[in-house]
Amino acid sequence: MKKRTLLFLSILATISFTSTAENLRESIAIVRPNFSESTQTFLTDFSKSLRKDGFYAAADILQNYGKGSFGTGFAYRDKRDGRLYIITNRHVVEQAETVDVEFSLPDNSSKTFATCPVVGVHDDFDVAFIALPEEANIPTLDITDKGITDGTPVFSAGFPALGNKPSWQLGQGIVSNASAQIKSLTNGKELPLVQHTAQVDAGSSGGPLLIRDENAAAGFAVAGINTWKASDRENTNFAIPVHAIEDFLKNYSTDPQSLLTRTEVSNRASAMLKAAQSSYQAVMPFVSYRYVSNISANTFYDLVNAASDAATDAMKSCFEQGQPLEGIRIGLSDIICRQFSGRNYTFSTMAALDSIGRTAEAIYTTGNKNISTRWIMEQGRWRLSAAENIKASRIEPNGISKSYGFGTSIYIGLVYPFNNDAFDMSYNIAFKRTILTFMTYEVTASLLKVKTEKTEWEGANEIVKPHSHNVFDLDLNIGGQLPVKCGPIYLVPYAKILGGLYFGSDLTGIDYGFGTGVEIAYKFGYQNYVFANIGYIGKRMKPFDDEEFRLKSKTLSGLAFSIGISF
Repeated sequence: MKKRTLLFLSILATISFTSTAENLRESIAIVRPNFSESTQTFLTDFSKSLRKDGFYAAADILQNYGKGSFGTGFAYRDKRDGRLYIITNRHVVEQAETVDVEFSLPDNSSKTFATCPVVGVHDDFDVAFIALPEEANIPTLDITDKGITDGTPVFSAGFPALGNKPSWQLGQGIVSNASAQIKSLTNGKELPLVQHTAQVDAGSSGGPLLIRDENAAAGFAVAGINTWKASDRENTNFAIPVHAIEDFLKNYSTDPQSLLTRTEVSNRASAMLKAAQSSYQAVMPFVSYRYVSNISANTFYDLVNAASDAATDAMKSCFEQGQPLEGIRIGLSDIICRQFSGRNYTFSTMAALDSIGRTAEAIYTTGNKNISTRWIMEQGRWRLSAAENIKASRIEPNGISKSYGFGTSIYIGLVYPFNNDAFDMSYNIAFKRTILTFMTYEVTASLLKVKTEKTEWEGANEIVKPHSHNVFDLDLNIGGQLPVKCGPIYLVPYAKILGGLYFGSDLTGIDYGFGTGVEIAYKFGYQNYVFANIGYIGKRMKPFDDEEFRLKSKTLSGLAFSIGISF
């Protein structure tokens, strides 16, 4: 009898758990960001450019990202005004002003709310909230105020990808560290994270971390928001604790009109200047995704080269994690940080505010110079969309370039000799590579006509007769250069030394010398340039045997002209 009672209670518990688990699906949603047409174009063009330059993995990431990503979110009702929101991760909605929210229900039906606005994001933590329509009738999840400790049973709920499509998953685990201090995940802020072992996979981001609560309507209560998964450890996942979400919502204005004021823009503009004195991480919340979408493929390479080592590593990590736009945003934030921290900038004034278009212009001052910046309202925050001193189309500043360089380039050219009584015009083809921007090596093959004299005897008379020889000249050049960026053009003064061999039917020998000049280069892709070159070349021609044929001059000097392209 006792065994039957225990079995009956076990069956009841299973039925109860299954029922509450099914109820969860009515409050947990698939979140799909809607990219603007300009963002879609940006992702497509950028992906094509990366693929053309041989960066296939990065191109695939951008292409797949542009096809449509998704994450998870859960329904929450604000206690202040009764508004209904979806809570999710900020990285789920990056670059999106609106999202589609879909509830996939247990009976295989679905309920979708299209173009729901992203009304707020947390500046420091990976949290965002989305407004649902007023007519939406969605059961919400309760927030727990119970403390959790190591060993507490927890559940993860969401829609991770299965065959590139969201698929419902309810996972179970325990809290393995109730107070994990990982500042790299919290923008350097003090926020203990919840480390746990419940299943988290791609697509789970933004889903709730739950504990069982018999008093909650769904039988579960939210203890956190699942955000990260450690790739180098087993069953190591992290959630932002629920109190951080509540504190954010309590301190965030739910009235968008209250943000459309000169005071709000001025405060944000001043705060960005202060953040620039700290780090690129502090600047990131002020950088709009519209600014990011103005980065071209060519500019992206400059961005990578110009970014600090720490920012470059963070950009690489974002691409590897399938968050390319956030990676570009990191690089842009790093450039903005160093630009505004390197000079004595002060916030001057608000020049304009368009509350209908939700744009503004703010002026900074450095010395006697005013710097205009453009701001937009994006995801419930005033963010920088353009700055006069940082062009999205021209990241690397004018002056000596540290990123100039190419793999292999090919040139065709000619040398017009000053001493044309000894040499005719020569024609050449060259292959050149750069080493760490400022060094070059080059192999040059030339066809030239060399004029000689030969002494012959006619009877007792000595006669000097002129001759000419076609020779093939092969030289190795090693040199240095100093590329100077002037807008889209690079002026590259150079100097080089050379040496090699020349071969002809009647004349062979060695040559050595030097060259100097200036190259004009126009960049049109990653390490892709077209060149025009003018310079001076002088070299000594030393034949192996000059008893029969004597060179009219052993020094070839002249003007060198060439054009080329890198690939």
